[in-house]
Amino acid sequence: MAESGKFLEYHGHLDWPVLDSLLMKLRKTREFEDLHTTIRKRTYSVFVECVENIIKHSALKNLDDYNVLPYVSLRNEDDKIIILASNPVHEESREKLTQKLNIINNLGVSDLRKLHEIRINREPVQGENGAGLGFICMAFKSGHSLRYNFQPLISGYLFFEIQISINKHIMKKLIIDQTSNSPKVILDPEKKIYEISGESRPPDVREFYDQIINWMDDFSLQLMKTDDKKEPVPFTFNFGYFNSSSGKMILDICKALARLQARGMNVSVNWHYEKDDVDMMEVGQEISRIVKFQFGYTETEPR
Repeated sequence: MAESGKFLEYHGHLDWPVLDSLLMKLRKTREFEDLHTTIRKRTYSVFVECVENIIKHSALKNLDDYNVLPYVSLRNEDDKIIILASNPVHEESREKLTQKLNIINNLGVSDLRKLHEIRINREPVQGENGAGLGFICMAFKSGHSLRYNFQPLISGYLFFEIQISINKHIMKKLIIDQTSNSPKVILDPEKKIYEISGESRPPDVREFYDQIINWMDDFSLQLMKTDDKKEPVPFTFNFGYFNSSSGKMILDICKALARLQARGMNVSVNWHYEKDDVDMMEVGQEISRIVKFQFGYTETEPR
Protein backbone atom coordinates (compact mmCIF):
# COMPACT_ATOMS: atom_id res chain seq x y z
CA MET A 1 0.00 0.00 0.00
CA ALA A 2 1.29 3.47 -0.91
CA GLU A 3 2.41 5.78 1.87
CA SER A 4 0.11 8.57 2.96
CA GLY A 5 0.07 11.36 0.39
CA LYS A 6 1.21 9.21 -2.53
CA PHE A 7 -1.34 8.49 -5.19
CA LEU A 8 0.92 6.72 -7.67
CA GLU A 9 4.23 4.91 -7.28
CA TYR A 10 6.14 2.28 -9.19
CA HIS A 11 9.41 0.44 -8.58
CA GLY A 12 10.66 -1.78 -11.38
CA HIS A 13 11.70 -1.97 -15.00
CA LEU A 14 10.43 0.86 -17.17
CA ASP A 15 9.62 0.60 -20.85
CA TRP A 16 7.01 2.05 -23.20
CA PRO A 17 4.22 -0.43 -22.34
CA VAL A 18 4.83 0.18 -18.61
CA LEU A 19 4.62 3.93 -19.19
CA ASP A 20 1.27 3.46 -20.96
CA SER A 21 0.04 1.40 -18.01
CA LEU A 22 1.20 3.97 -15.45
CA LEU A 23 -0.47 6.80 -17.35
CA MET A 24 -3.71 4.85 -17.45
CA LYS A 25 -3.54 4.36 -13.67
CA LEU A 26 -2.67 8.02 -13.14
CA ARG A 27 -5.67 9.22 -15.13
CA LYS A 28 -7.97 7.10 -12.97
CA THR A 29 -6.77 8.39 -9.60
CA ARG A 30 -9.10 10.72 -7.74
CA GLU A 31 -6.24 13.06 -6.84
CA PHE A 32 -5.33 13.51 -10.51
CA GLU A 33 -8.95 13.95 -11.62
CA ASP A 34 -9.53 16.63 -8.97
CA LEU A 35 -6.73 18.86 -10.25
CA HIS A 36 -7.42 22.01 -12.24
CA THR A 37 -7.17 21.21 -15.97
CA THR A 38 -3.96 23.21 -16.45
CA ILE A 39 -2.29 21.64 -13.40
CA ARG A 40 -3.42 18.19 -14.49
CA LYS A 41 -1.83 18.68 -17.90
CA ARG A 42 1.39 20.02 -16.37
CA THR A 43 1.60 17.06 -14.00
CA TYR A 44 0.98 14.63 -16.83
CA SER A 45 3.62 16.28 -19.02
CA VAL A 46 6.32 16.33 -16.32
CA PHE A 47 5.62 12.73 -15.34
CA VAL A 48 5.92 11.59 -18.97
CA GLU A 49 9.22 13.48 -19.38
CA CYS A 50 10.60 11.86 -16.20
CA VAL A 51 9.72 8.33 -17.24
CA GLU A 52 10.83 8.78 -20.84
CA ASN A 53 14.22 10.06 -19.64
CA ILE A 54 14.61 6.92 -17.54
CA ILE A 55 13.56 4.63 -20.40
CA LYS A 56 16.01 6.28 -22.79
CA HIS A 57 18.99 6.95 -20.53
CA SER A 58 18.94 4.70 -17.45
CA ALA A 59 21.92 2.41 -16.85
CA LEU A 60 21.83 -1.12 -15.36
CA LYS A 61 18.38 -1.82 -16.76
CA ASN A 62 18.64 -5.58 -16.35
CA LEU A 63 20.65 -5.96 -13.13
CA ASP A 64 17.87 -7.00 -10.74
CA ASP A 65 20.39 -8.60 -8.38
CA TYR A 66 21.64 -5.18 -7.38
CA ASN A 67 18.17 -3.89 -6.51
CA VAL A 68 18.78 -0.70 -8.46
CA LEU A 69 15.59 -0.61 -10.48
CA PRO A 70 14.05 2.76 -11.34
CA TYR A 71 11.45 4.34 -9.07
CA VAL A 72 8.77 6.94 -9.79
CA SER A 73 6.03 8.42 -7.62
CA LEU A 74 3.53 11.25 -7.37
CA ARG A 75 2.31 12.61 -4.08
CA ASN A 76 0.35 15.46 -2.57
CA GLU A 77 2.31 17.78 -0.30
CA ASP A 78 0.42 20.80 1.01
CA ASP A 79 -0.42 22.90 -2.05
CA LYS A 80 1.92 21.06 -4.43
CA ILE A 81 2.21 17.90 -6.48
CA ILE A 82 5.63 16.30 -5.97
CA ILE A 83 7.00 14.05 -8.71
CA LEU A 84 9.97 11.92 -7.73
CA ALA A 85 12.01 9.85 -10.17
CA SER A 86 15.20 7.91 -9.57
CA ASN A 87 17.32 5.58 -11.65
CA PRO A 88 20.88 4.30 -11.97
CA VAL A 89 23.31 6.28 -14.15
CA HIS A 90 26.91 5.88 -15.19
CA GLU A 91 29.28 7.73 -12.85
CA GLU A 92 30.85 9.49 -15.82
CA SER A 93 27.50 11.19 -16.61
CA ARG A 94 27.36 12.98 -13.26
CA GLU A 95 29.28 16.05 -14.43
CA LYS A 96 27.15 16.55 -17.57
CA LEU A 97 23.88 16.07 -15.69
CA THR A 98 24.95 18.50 -12.97
CA GLN A 99 26.00 21.11 -15.55
CA LYS A 100 22.71 20.85 -17.47
CA LEU A 101 20.55 21.03 -14.36
CA ASN A 102 22.45 23.95 -12.84
CA ILE A 103 22.13 25.94 -16.05
CA ILE A 104 18.39 25.27 -16.20
CA ASN A 105 17.87 26.09 -12.53
CA ASN A 106 19.49 29.50 -12.99
CA LEU A 107 17.14 30.54 -15.81
CA GLY A 108 13.85 32.41 -15.49
CA VAL A 109 10.71 31.57 -17.43
CA SER A 110 11.47 33.75 -20.47
CA ASP A 111 15.02 32.41 -20.76
CA LEU A 112 13.77 28.83 -20.39
CA ARG A 113 11.31 29.47 -23.20
CA LYS A 114 14.11 30.81 -25.41
CA LEU A 115 16.37 27.87 -24.58
CA HIS A 116 13.57 25.42 -25.33
CA GLU A 117 12.96 27.08 -28.70
CA ILE A 118 16.66 26.91 -29.54
CA ARG A 119 16.90 23.24 -28.60
CA ILE A 120 13.85 22.03 -30.51
CA ASN A 121 14.91 23.94 -33.65
CA ARG A 122 18.53 22.80 -33.55
CA GLU A 123 19.77 20.02 -35.78
CA PRO A 124 20.53 16.88 -33.73
CA VAL A 125 24.18 16.43 -32.81
CA GLN A 126 25.63 12.96 -33.31
CA GLY A 127 26.19 11.24 -29.97
CA GLU A 128 24.08 13.74 -27.99
CA ASN A 129 21.52 11.96 -25.81
CA GLY A 130 19.00 14.83 -25.75
CA ALA A 131 18.14 14.49 -22.06
CA GLY A 132 18.61 18.22 -21.55
CA LEU A 133 15.46 19.01 -23.54
CA GLY A 134 13.39 16.88 -21.16
CA PHE A 135 14.81 18.73 -18.15
CA ILE A 136 14.00 22.08 -19.80
CA CYS A 137 10.39 20.96 -20.29
CA MET A 138 10.16 19.81 -16.66
CA ALA A 139 11.46 23.12 -15.32
CA PHE A 140 9.26 25.18 -17.64
CA LYS A 141 6.09 23.25 -16.80
CA SER A 142 6.73 23.12 -13.05
CA GLY A 143 7.81 26.72 -12.51
CA HIS A 144 10.27 25.56 -9.84
CA SER A 145 13.92 24.58 -9.65
CA LEU A 146 14.67 20.92 -10.26
CA ARG A 147 16.02 19.32 -7.10
CA TYR A 148 18.42 16.46 -7.62
CA ASN A 149 21.09 14.37 -5.94
CA PHE A 150 23.41 11.44 -6.59
CA GLN A 151 23.87 8.47 -4.27
CA PRO A 152 26.75 5.96 -4.46
CA LEU A 153 25.81 2.61 -5.97
CA ILE A 154 28.24 -0.04 -7.19
CA SER A 155 31.58 0.75 -8.79
CA GLY A 156 31.14 2.97 -11.82
CA TYR A 157 27.49 3.77 -11.14
CA LEU A 158 25.40 6.24 -9.17
CA PHE A 159 21.74 6.43 -8.25
CA PHE A 160 20.32 9.67 -9.66
CA GLU A 161 17.19 11.18 -8.06
CA ILE A 162 15.22 14.18 -9.30
CA GLN A 163 12.27 15.90 -7.60
CA ILE A 164 9.88 18.27 -9.37
CA SER A 165 7.25 20.41 -7.62
CA ILE A 166 4.11 21.70 -9.32
CA ASN A 167 1.81 24.22 -7.65
CA LYS A 168 -1.73 22.84 -7.35
CA HIS A 169 -3.38 26.23 -7.55
CA ILE A 170 -3.32 28.79 -10.34
CA MET A 171 -3.30 32.45 -9.52
CA LYS A 172 -6.01 34.08 -11.59
CA LYS A 173 -4.99 37.01 -13.74
CA LEU A 174 -6.57 40.44 -13.38
CA ILE A 175 -7.17 42.40 -16.57
CA ILE A 176 -8.90 45.82 -16.57
CA ASP A 177 -9.34 47.77 -19.78
CA GLN A 178 -8.23 51.37 -19.92
CA THR A 179 -10.84 54.14 -19.96
CA SER A 180 -10.63 57.92 -20.24
CA ASN A 181 -10.23 58.19 -16.44
CA SER A 182 -8.84 54.84 -15.30
CA PRO A 183 -5.64 52.95 -16.19
CA LYS A 184 -5.10 49.69 -17.99
CA VAL A 185 -4.26 46.88 -15.57
CA ILE A 186 -2.55 43.63 -16.56
CA LEU A 187 -1.65 41.32 -13.69
CA ASP A 188 -0.88 37.99 -15.34
CA PRO A 189 1.39 35.54 -13.47
CA GLU A 190 1.29 33.03 -16.33
CA LYS A 191 2.84 35.51 -18.78
CA LYS A 192 4.84 37.29 -16.05
CA ILE A 193 3.27 40.64 -16.95
CA TYR A 194 2.46 43.05 -14.10
CA GLU A 195 1.58 46.51 -15.37
CA ILE A 196 -0.60 49.50 -14.52
CA SER A 197 -0.57 52.23 -17.15
CA GLY A 198 -2.53 55.24 -18.36
CA GLU A 199 -4.38 58.01 -16.56
CA SER A 200 -5.78 57.42 -13.08
CA ARG A 201 -8.63 59.55 -11.79
CA PRO A 202 -11.54 57.10 -11.52
CA PRO A 203 -14.78 58.43 -9.99
CA ASP A 204 -14.50 55.91 -7.15
CA VAL A 205 -10.80 55.45 -6.52
CA ARG A 206 -11.31 53.06 -3.61
CA GLU A 207 -13.59 50.76 -5.59
CA PHE A 208 -11.22 50.69 -8.57
CA TYR A 209 -8.04 50.01 -6.60
CA ASP A 210 -9.58 47.64 -4.05
CA GLN A 211 -9.75 44.93 -6.72
CA ILE A 212 -6.01 45.42 -7.35
CA ILE A 213 -5.14 45.46 -3.64
CA ASN A 214 -7.19 42.30 -3.05
CA TRP A 215 -5.46 40.61 -5.98
CA MET A 216 -2.09 41.66 -4.58
CA ASP A 217 -2.97 40.14 -1.18
CA ASP A 218 -3.84 36.80 -2.80
CA PHE A 219 -0.76 36.94 -5.00
CA SER A 220 1.48 37.68 -2.01
CA LEU A 221 0.09 34.70 -0.10
CA GLN A 222 0.70 32.40 -3.05
CA LEU A 223 4.24 33.68 -3.60
CA MET A 224 5.12 33.16 0.06
CA LYS A 225 4.00 29.52 -0.18
CA THR A 226 6.50 28.72 -2.90
CA ASP A 227 10.06 27.62 -2.16
CA ASP A 228 11.36 29.06 -5.42
CA LYS A 229 12.04 32.72 -4.68
CA LYS A 230 14.17 33.51 -7.72
CA GLU A 231 11.29 33.73 -10.20
CA PRO A 232 11.11 37.40 -11.26
CA VAL A 233 8.07 39.58 -10.60
CA PRO A 234 8.73 42.67 -12.80
CA PHE A 235 6.14 45.32 -11.94
CA THR A 236 5.71 48.29 -14.29
CA PHE A 237 4.03 51.61 -13.53
CA ASN A 238 3.49 53.77 -16.62
CA PHE A 239 1.25 56.70 -15.72
CA GLY A 240 0.65 59.80 -17.76
CA TYR A 241 -1.17 61.31 -14.79
CA PHE A 242 -2.77 60.24 -11.53
CA ASN A 243 -4.65 62.29 -8.95
CA SER A 244 -3.81 62.46 -5.25
CA SER A 245 -6.39 59.81 -4.28
CA SER A 246 -4.91 57.39 -6.80
CA GLY A 247 -1.43 58.22 -5.49
CA LYS A 248 -2.35 56.89 -2.05
CA MET A 249 -3.47 53.58 -3.56
CA ILE A 250 -0.38 53.33 -5.76
CA LEU A 251 1.73 53.83 -2.65
CA ASP A 252 -0.12 50.94 -0.95
CA ILE A 253 0.62 48.68 -3.92
CA CYS A 254 4.30 49.62 -3.76
CA LYS A 255 4.36 48.90 -0.03
CA ALA A 256 3.04 45.40 -0.74
CA LEU A 257 5.75 44.87 -3.37
CA ALA A 258 8.42 46.15 -0.97
CA ARG A 259 7.28 43.65 1.68
CA LEU A 260 7.64 40.81 -0.82
CA GLN A 261 11.13 41.94 -1.76
CA ALA A 262 12.08 42.19 1.93
CA ARG A 263 11.00 38.55 2.33
CA GLY A 264 13.40 37.44 -0.38
CA MET A 265 11.16 37.48 -3.43
CA ASN A 266 12.68 38.61 -6.74
CA VAL A 267 10.41 41.65 -7.13
CA SER A 268 11.37 44.71 -9.18
CA VAL A 269 9.61 47.97 -10.03
CA ASN A 270 10.15 49.90 -13.26
CA TRP A 271 8.74 53.41 -13.06
CA HIS A 272 8.04 54.99 -16.47
CA TYR A 273 7.82 58.72 -17.06
CA GLU A 274 7.47 60.79 -20.22
CA LYS A 275 10.52 62.62 -21.53
CA ASP A 276 11.01 65.92 -19.67
CA ASP A 277 8.23 65.06 -17.18
CA VAL A 278 10.37 65.76 -14.14
CA ASP A 279 7.38 65.74 -11.79
CA MET A 280 6.37 62.16 -12.63
CA MET A 281 9.97 60.99 -12.29
CA GLU A 282 10.26 62.67 -8.88
CA VAL A 283 6.96 61.12 -7.72
CA GLY A 284 8.43 57.71 -8.46
CA GLN A 285 11.60 58.60 -6.57
CA GLU A 286 9.55 59.80 -3.61
CA ILE A 287 7.47 56.60 -3.47
CA SER A 288 10.68 54.59 -3.76
CA ARG A 289 12.14 56.48 -0.81
CA ILE A 290 9.00 56.04 1.33
CA VAL A 291 8.71 52.28 0.80
CA LYS A 292 12.52 51.77 0.97
CA PHE A 293 12.56 49.91 -2.33
CA GLN A 294 14.95 50.89 -5.14
CA PHE A 295 13.01 51.41 -8.40
CA GLY A 296 14.27 51.33 -11.96
CA TYR A 297 13.35 54.27 -14.20
CA THR A 298 12.51 54.37 -17.92
CA GLU A 299 12.08 57.53 -19.94
CA THR A 300 9.38 57.25 -22.63
CA GLU A 301 8.28 59.37 -25.55
CA PRO A 302 5.33 61.72 -24.86
CA ARG A 303 1.92 60.18 -25.44
